[in-house]
Amino acid sequence: MFQDKQIKVVLSISILIFIILISIFLFNILRKNYNKQPEPNKEPVLSLVTDSNIFKVDSVSIYSSANALSNDEMQKDYWDLNLYQYSDIAITIDNHVSIDGSTLKNTVKKMYIDNISYPRLPDKGTPCLYLKDSYLFGKGVINKENLINKKINFNIISSNDNTDRNINDFYADCSDPILLSSINEEIVPNFIIRNTNSAITFDGNLLLDASILLSNIEYSISFSVHIINELDEEYVCNLVIPIILSDDNDINSIYDGSYRLVSTDSGENKFYKRED
Repeated sequence: MFQDKQIKVVLSISILIFIILISIFLFNILRKNYNKQPEPNKEPVLSLVTDSNIFKVDSVSIYSSANALSNDEMQKDYWDLNLYQYSDIAITIDNHVSIDGSTLKNTVKKMYIDNISYPRLPDKGTPCLYLKDSYLFGKGVINKENLINKKINFNIISSNDNTDRNINDFYADCSDPILLSSINEEIVPNFIIRNTNSAITFDGNLLLDASILLSNIEYSISFSVHIINELDEEYVCNLVIPIILSDDNDINSIYDGSYRLVSTDSGENKFYKRED
């Protein structure tokens, strides 16, 4: 009898010790999990690395005005106009030729633009991007043949080439700007102007005549400029261009007929070398 009782005591103590050990083991696991710091998010491995000594955006010049298409021939009592606003854009690229001279590294072999988007859309109208003829820069002309849908490849030529240039030609030494036109079409598809026998000025004054708030037609456009040099190295610049139609104090604006803006601060809009 005494022996049975002794066995029970030993068994109970063993079970208690086992429970204590298991509890300590589980407690340590829980404490480790609780104190374990989450692994920090790994930085993405970029395919682009800075190489700022080759190409950079030197300036972006924007000439903005407005124009209109006639929906029909002038009536006796009124004009029926389709009003649009345009911003002609000249992008100059510095390839450091003045410092390094002309080299295989800073000479353009291929160039194209893609990834066209509008981070900020206007409240009125529909913006579209066009190539621009140099002799029509600053003139509100819409040529549907020059519309850029998704991508435009440039034809790279020598600056010594004296032949007649095409609209998509670009000098290999970056001595001429990229010319584009962002046109916000159909701001007012049927703008009626009564015929008072007074001359109509087809420029930014039309926006004032149509009571268009500039805040309703300002927007931004973005796209990527790709340059491949003679060493077959690719450089990419993701440009974001705000279409601003007045200065901060509204002293000068497109309401005056036209508005000019020149930006020489490329900010984050730098060229990067693509790495495979």
